[in-house]
Order: sequence, then C-alpha cells, then structure tokens
Amino acid sequence: MMGSLQAALVIARRDFVATVWSRTFLFFLLGPLLVIGISVMFGSVSERMARQDIHATVAVVASPAEFAPIAAAQARLNPAFGEQRLPDLVREDPDYDRATQVHDLLASPGKRILAVLTGGIDRPVLTGAIETDGSTGKQVALILDQARQQRDSAAAGRTAAPVKVSIVEVEGSEGALATNRAITARGGQFLLFMLTVLLSGMLLSNLLEEKSNKIIEVLAAALPIDSIFIGKLIAMLGVSLVGIAVWVTGAVAAILLWSGQSAGLPEPAVGWPLFVILVLLYYSANYMLLGALFLGIGSQANSVREVQTLSMPVTVGQMLVFLFASMSVGPFNSLLGILAAIFPFSSPMAMVARAAQTPELWPHLVALLWQAFWVWLTVALAATLFRRNVLKSGGGSAAALIQRRR
Repeated sequence: MMGSLQAALVIARRDFVATVWSRTFLFFLLGPLLVIGISVMFGSVSERMARQDIHATVAVVASPAEFAPIAAAQARLNPAFGEQRLPDLVREDPDYDRATQVHDLLASPGKRILAVLTGGIDRPVLTGAIETDGSTGKQVALILDQARQQRDSAAAGRTAAPVKVSIVEVEGSEGALATNRAITARGGQFLLFMLTVLLSGMLLSNLLEEKSNKIIEVLAAALPIDSIFIGKLIAMLGVSLVGIAVWVTGAVAAILLWSGQSAGLPEPAVGWPLFVILVLLYYSANYMLLGALFLGIGSQANSVREVQTLSMPVTVGQMLVFLFASMSVGPFNSLLGILAAIFPFSSPMAMVARAAQTPELWPHLVALLWQAFWVWLTVALAATLFRRNVLKSGGGSAAALIQRRR
C-alpha cells in the first residue's frame, strides 16, 4: 500500500512540475481572467443598451385633457415596477383619419412605437405587434384602470391620496433566511459545476501523448497502473487548485477595486469559514470523481479526433448531472434530495447545497467517505480497462514487458 502511494506521488510530482513550469500554463491562468473581464464589461454595456432598445413605447392618440389622467396614473404606478418599468407613453394629437394615423405611427422607424392606444379611458383600443395576453397589454390596462379610478373618485368628490405604508425592519425571518440560503446553495453549485467543466476536461487527453510516444509502456513496466492514474489525478487536481487560487485572488482584487467593499452574499447555514472549506473538499471530490471517469474514457482513445468526439457527450452528461443536483436545492431532505446526495457524480454539488441550507455536519463526513470510495472504485475500473484494452493490444508486447520487468 505504501509503495503504491509513493509511486502515485512520484507520478503526481512529475506531472505537476511539468505542467506548472510550462509556458502554456501562464496562458492557462490568464486566459479565463481576460475572458471573464471582457465578458463582464461587454455584458454590462450590452445589457444596458438592450434594456433601452427593448423597452416598450406606446403612443396615445388623445387630446391634452384626455392624456393628463393617463400620464398621471403611469407616473404613480411606475416606481413600483423598478427596472421593469411600465411602457413609456407618448401623446399624439388626434387626426381625422384615425386608422391611417395608427398605421403611420406603427410604420414610423424613427419613433419606434410598439403599440398605439386610441379611444381614451372609456373605450380603449390597443393596436400593435403585441400578444393578446402579453405583458404590454396588461400594463396598459393597469394604467387605464388606475386613471379611471382616479377620475371616478374626483367626480364623487373624494381625493384618493397615495397610501403610505409604515415599514418595520427586523433582523430576519425564516422565509427570507431560507430564500437567501437557497441563493447561496445555487451559487455554490454553479461555482462547482463551472470550475469542474473548465478544468476536468483536460484529463480526457492526458494519456494521449504518452501513449503515442510509448512512454506509458515504460511507466506501466515500473509502476502499478492504479498508481499512475491516481498520481495523474492528484497532479491535475493540484494544477487546478493553483489556477483557482490565482483566479480567486484576481476576483477578490477586482471586487475590492470596483466596489470598495466585499460583496454582501447571503451567509450559509454552516458559516462562511466552514462553507469555504466544504466547497474546496467537495470540489476536490467532484474533480477526482469526474477526472477518474474522464481519464478512463480518454485512455481508450487513440487520436485527438477521438478525444474531440468524446468531449460533446461528456459535457452533456455533466450538464444533466448539474440539472439533477440543482433540483435538490430546497427539498434537500426529500426523496429527490437524498437520491442526489447518494448518486456519486451529483453528490458533491448536492452536499454543497445542503451545507448552505442546514447546519448539520455529520452528513458531510458520510458524504466525503462515500465519494472517496467511488473515486477509488472508478480509478480501479479505469485502470482495469486500460490494462485489458490498451496494454494488451498489439500482440501483448507491453504486457510481456511488464511481466519481465516485474
């Protein structure tokens, strides 16, 4: 046992040093930072421009006296919708040919009118490229209903003043706490998923170069196949943790530089220090589980084309596992949540969500032991298939060489 562990550490040190001290590793570290920075910058600009482009503008064909109560109702309701504000209203003087005026307004490229309201408050008709049950029609109906109520109240001699609601702030409630923790749970799952997708895919082609150069035969003659696989997993896990450390440092520096303070994320149930430790442990378990699977699958490939062909189903499988784990957020004690925690490839993400929502610690110890067992089982299966299908191919020369060396 100790000899196998030492052999695994030798392979891990060899692959780790060869990867970290290569020139391409610097581009590997800087690439995601540049992509994320450019994406965030362009995303914020395009989102602001898109919000301006898609915001609805409704033309109201009415006289100033008819338009005034509609505009007042829109101004009164608009603050309640926040960024998803009500459509902008633009008044147009009535023309003698109402149908032609509506057509011209909708066809005018400069005004960018989505719909035209005619008939005033009493007989409203909304014409435009909108759905019958769409949001624009409902929002215009809400504005008109508010304007009609205000008019009727004024006619009856009653003035409906805006209602002032007294707000009593408390430190928290169970509903708000559960909602906030669910946000943290989904954030932890998404972080685990994205990091694993980004970093574990390289294991598909990890053995390809050594197989093509016949180096794997020399390694297999000197060391157990299981130790080679475990060593490569440990090395690539170390490489990924170095990358994560660099990216997290860059992210924290960017947050402090741009906002001047740390982001106010909802606190998980186990507390931030323990939650960060559990995220690292579950990331390591998730990486080792998927890495052992990918290493076993990639070790059967004989060319770069085969590895590229395998990449698509592997990515789709990861997305399905992530979807299954995300369904367990909230009902983590239900049958679905328990199944997501038991299934080995969704267990790390399901348990991260559980750590964010409940302070119990003993399930995490059981889950980590369960995931470690499946890592060992997956490595053993991958090594067996590699030994049977790869090393014994080509007339069994590699197998004979291993037997002579041993």
